[in-house]
Amino acid sequence: MTTHPTEQSAPADDTPVTFHDHLLPGIEAGRYRITVAQQLPTQDLPGARLEPVAQIVDVRAAQFRLDPSWVHAVYPDAHSQGPFHGLLPHITLNPAALPWEREPFTGDVQNPTRAPWLALLLFGEGELPGDPNALGTTASLTVRALVDGDAAVSGPALDQDAVDSALLDTPCQVVDVPRNLLAQLLPEPSDLAFLAHVRSGGEDAAPAASRGSGRPGKDAQAVITTARFPDAAQGRYVAHLVSLEGHTPPGPQADGKPVRLVSLHSWTFTSCAESGDGFGRLAGRFAPGHGEHSAAPLRPAPAADTGLPEELSALLEQGMVPMTHITESGERALAWYSGPFLPRVAPELPRPADGHFPDADGLLLHEPRTGTFVTGYACAWNAGRALALADPGFATTLVRLRHQGRLRRATDRQYATYRRQLFQGAPSGGPVPRMASRAAAPTPREQLTPREQFEELLRGDALGALAATFGIPEDDEPRPRAVRAAPTAYGPTAPKRSVTPQRPSSDARETAAWLARLRTLSGVPFDCLVPDQRMLPPESLRLFHVDRGWLHALLDGARSLDRHPGADATTDAELDDLLDGQGPVPAAGLLLRSALVPGWPTLRVEARAASGAAPVEVIRREALGADVLLMLFDRMPDRLTISEPHQGLHFGVDDQGDVALRSLAPGEVGRPLGGSVPVVPALTVTTPAGARVLDVGRLAARLAEDVKPGSPPLSPAEFAVQLVRAPEQLTLSFEGTTR
Repeated sequence: MTTHPTEQSAPADDTPVTFHDHLLPGIEAGRYRITVAQQLPTQDLPGARLEPVAQIVDVRAAQFRLDPSWVHAVYPDAHSQGPFHGLLPHITLNPAALPWEREPFTGDVQNPTRAPWLALLLFGEGELPGDPNALGTTASLTVRALVDGDAAVSGPALDQDAVDSALLDTPCQVVDVPRNLLAQLLPEPSDLAFLAHVRSGGEDAAPAASRGSGRPGKDAQAVITTARFPDAAQGRYVAHLVSLEGHTPPGPQADGKPVRLVSLHSWTFTSCAESGDGFGRLAGRFAPGHGEHSAAPLRPAPAADTGLPEELSALLEQGMVPMTHITESGERALAWYSGPFLPRVAPELPRPADGHFPDADGLLLHEPRTGTFVTGYACAWNAGRALALADPGFATTLVRLRHQGRLRRATDRQYATYRRQLFQGAPSGGPVPRMASRAAAPTPREQLTPREQFEELLRGDALGALAATFGIPEDDEPRPRAVRAAPTAYGPTAPKRSVTPQRPSSDARETAAWLARLRTLSGVPFDCLVPDQRMLPPESLRLFHVDRGWLHALLDGARSLDRHPGADATTDAELDDLLDGQGPVPAAGLLLRSALVPGWPTLRVEARAASGAAPVEVIRREALGADVLLMLFDRMPDRLTISEPHQGLHFGVDDQGDVALRSLAPGEVGRPLGGSVPVVPALTVTTPAGARVLDVGRLAARLAEDVKPGSPPLSPAEFAVQLVRAPEQLTLSFEGTTR
């Protein structure tokens, strides 16, 4: 179905998020009669007029049920708890044109403002007779029963003939709302248009080809907002996305029957002013001055009054943890363990001559001050080997790659030896060799022995072809000097072919890709990363440097399967070259253990270096548990910004109950103007039940006076820009971090 937007009130410039009034479908859902008639210019010809032909066409769209995948996000999150009393709950839908594919109310009600047929209603505990605890309970009916109606309730007036017959026996969810309550919660038809708009762009949206053209892009989403604020006192609420199709505008009626509404989606949340689950309160704990909750290096630093010797305190400050070490003879001793995450830059680990550690014993380091071992690197080597053995696919590929390398090396050595025997064994003077004497009287090729025929091939271009196939020989012996082959009786010597580098095999590429993932510590047990839980207490953020030597030991352990240092030198060099092209090596990172991780799965964490000028590349980001987030960077950041994700963009008033005024001028949409408009309680209506409902029409008129005096009233997009509450964020500076 083709669509076309109306004029965009908030111009689509370079702002991260663009608001549009609505996205109208080319034709609304419903039943249409298409009549086709043909008339020729003259009436004298036989058959000049054909009888009109009529065809009934049904344009279908969602009506009684909503695909769950169409719900992009809801705010507040389902089953969440927090201080939501200053916010207007909303729902974001992926089909951007869905709210305008049908008409609200009955056909007798005009809709010049393009109000949507969907509305978001918020109900508290004790307000819905069928759901007194606000748990989201609904009644299930068939579409046929809904259309036929019920004498006890006021249902939608829908034509059964216009409903798809295949839907009549399918279930739908309904809620019965007291008429007086609905009249208090639902705005006037002319004000409903302000509660729905289209949003496009943002950091989590795909680039839109139409950006800047005034049309919503492919990443456009519809947003529907409720007009009711949750109460400041603790209480549970349920939000229902309901259909207004076939209903009459709300208002007191004599019969007093409840209104039956189709609920397309619902969720519950709890508003609590004193809750500590809000983003601002959780993120604020990482600011300086909050003790162990503040952002700090990852280390088990002891308390100041523990009385530990200076050498032990120094080891703890370096990120080492005392552990029990079981020797090969079975004895238990004290040892120090350090994982890959350190509060300091680790010194470079000396490496063997061939560049790779053959076993873990060579990585057991001695700590002279305490006379104990440091086992971190040895544990890394063993962990890498265990992970390689646990992956049969990788182990098989690595062993096959090594066997192929040894076969290629043995073949190269064999041909190199034969070349020395063939060319260097010929006398520099004296009698002419047998084959050269045949220049005067050539012998037919079929009469030569197989060895003589092979020698003849090597004097031609076959030797170059073999060298290109098997590569340059890797031999510990001295290389043979270059010998130019003499012309043969069968023609001049062919030009020597250039040896081109061979493309890495699929096994080599697959092995390097697996090792590159392991280099980001993928699959490494969490106890190897954080050996003591006191290093990462609840609600804490820890920065660290990544020990490059620990990563080398980890990879060497994984590559140790079926490895022979002498025979596998070529394969090791090939893997080293491929690993160098697999992206940057982690140099720093952070661990976040907080309720922010499960509460905001797409939490934004932006790291910058050089006082915020250059962004830091994120090599890996992964949730390692229910409340632990790991991020690895290519270098240590100087500044860290934690903010709510794009889905956290919501609407409401500030802590004082005001709406901050924003510019609507092209190129400056959303820029704060410095003023504000009091909304609560000045522009809200308190119902007899105590609900605070926004007076949408009065607020839109007041905002238009302050933002664009003398201009037309605000449009839905402009109204949404004014009500936006920007996502909260916290910026931490680590310019004094040891680098």
